Amino acid sequence: MTAHSVAELREAWRAIEAGEFAHGPRSIPAAPGTATVWTPAPSERVVAVVGCAGGVGASTVALALATASGAPARVVECGPPLASGFSAAANAELGTEGPWRRGSRGDVLLERPITGDAIVPVPTESAVEWTVVDTNWTTVSETGAGWLGSMLRTLDDVVLVTNATVPGIRRLESCAELLGRDALGVVVGPTAKRWPRPVKVAAAGIPARVHITDFPLDPRLQVTGLTPDPLPAPLLTAAQNVLALLRKEPT
Repeated sequence: MTAHSVAELREAWRAIEAGEFAHGPRSIPAAPGTATVWTPAPSERVVAVVGCAGGVGASTVALALATASGAPARVVECGPPLASGFSAAANAELGTEGPWRRGSRGDVLLERPITGDAIVPVPTESAVEWTVVDTNWTTVSETGAGWLGSMLRTLDDVVLVTNATVPGIRRLESCAELLGRDALGVVVGPTAKRWPRPVKVAAAGIPARVHITDFPLDPRLQVTGLTPDPLPAPLLTAAQNVLALLRKEPT
């Protein structure tokens, strides 16, 4: 007998109720761009993970945060389908809901758009306690447009992700300036004590309102990208440290 996670059973029941597994007409996807405002559920805590450049590991950080939360969670990827970091990350594919393709990894739902439009996420069930929005630097540079820009202006938790290189640190600094508000900077690579001197010098330019923490780089994931395999323990430990920083009350 095959065992299924709670998330898979929950999504299967939602699909049944929507008629997606019934014979005959399927539910009609919502038209892209019809909604411009997203209001999370009252019990849903939202974290925006912003990649300051391509290939710096933002999707891995986003998935690690959702996994390490210890609660039902989802990751909403907001980027072009061809650039998806989650195309091979799910343990089970759950089909589509409107303009979103859904999958699961245990109690973590993965949602990625079918088209390249900046579509408003579908409402989540109350059982989902954390939603991690995986987006990129263009969201920061265009904060006046769409629901993503509105979210970044009002959201309590914004995580800027980059790598431990001089260009990476400079991109983090630029994104922090464009964002213009408090944020958590996650630098993927060696621990801060082991950064090369030029990287440490570059980091001095990061605004004081951005708290910097490091995040390990996994050599296997550098080669394979995200797969259905469990994330390495060091990444989950680092994600727990990031969540602890996010859970701290503002001073």
